[in-house]
Amino acid sequence: MPIFAFAGSLTRPAPNYGDANGRGISTLGFDDATGRLEPLLLTGGIDDASWLTVDAPRRRLHAICEVEGADQSAVTTFAIDPATGGLTRLGQQPTGGQTACHASLTPDARFLAVANYNAGVPPGAPDGAGRVFPIEADGTLSPAAASVMQRGSGPNPTRQERSHAHCAMPSPDGRYIYITDLGLDRIVVYALGAHGSLTHQISSDFNTAPGIGPRHLVFSRDGRRLFMISELIPTVLSLSVDPETGAMTEQDRFDIASLDGGVVQPAGIIRTADDRFLFASLRQSEEILGLEVDAASGRLRQTGRWPSGGKTPRDLELSPSGRHLLVANQDSDNITVFAVDAVTGTLSAPIQQLPVGTPMTIKFAVFPTA
Repeated sequence: MPIFAFAGSLTRPAPNYGDANGRGISTLGFDDATGRLEPLLLTGGIDDASWLTVDAPRRRLHAICEVEGADQSAVTTFAIDPATGGLTRLGQQPTGGQTACHASLTPDARFLAVANYNAGVPPGAPDGAGRVFPIEADGTLSPAAASVMQRGSGPNPTRQERSHAHCAMPSPDGRYIYITDLGLDRIVVYALGAHGSLTHQISSDFNTAPGIGPRHLVFSRDGRRLFMISELIPTVLSLSVDPETGAMTEQDRFDIASLDGGVVQPAGIIRTADDRFLFASLRQSEEILGLEVDAASGRLRQTGRWPSGGKTPRDLELSPSGRHLLVANQDSDNITVFAVDAVTGTLSAPIQQLPVGTPMTIKFAVFPTA
């Protein structure tokens, strides 16, 4: 069966990103035996696709993007041709805020949760932290069923002057939506209603150390453990999760040191399918960090740090088999492929460095052949 990788790119220069050399969404073929990528198609007419979410059973792709002249970001839905990986635009919904940066499907694929970073909010423009969109039977999005606001600030006056939601992640049981707020140093917990409503579970929120800047989350398969990576003070937290209340308790904290005295600025975090290993992208230092998770205690141990194969590693994704890791190096216009050792959680030297203009995000899709 064909394996496709979709890469979203920055197409217009932006103050919070920098240069832009992308042209849209790239469809790439992936060979799981060799770890090689092959350019197949390019879908233009979509600006700044900063995050992609694949709904494989419905053959749909949702792209967080910017719309010229609009007062907010948008999420655009495409149909995926399972034979070619080609994309056909189906519809678009506004995200209710600025510089949207993350989206994820609920486990039952009934809803799409979106986070708005709100890097700069023009007067009178919407600045919601997150929205939940019902998904129709054909895979398109209905207007938002819920929108939430988050108010406050943190101790870093440059980066934490207001709320900056960076990730909207459903729990594996679908009961809660977790939103990391870089500006508030908080993981905010919302109960997800049957029709997409969001109810703030204030007592379940998790307050991090001041100034840490929470960025992205990844759950364990059973939802009883959650891993958070922060951007402003480079850290990975291992948190236990109460499945009834959604509340979190810290189990371990791994501080990411600078190896040369320079800046380390984490971006993405993912886990292997067996929950044994984590991989995180480190911008500025241009590295990939590997961590092993102790199954009993949740404690974290470093397995390695490797050059990312480019500049500003942003998003990263494991192949469907888990045998390879792909890294989107935003400011060197390439995607790097590594082989993953399933026993040690270590990476090979780069297998391939494929040119792609300003890649921001990578997602895989596998469709069975007829």
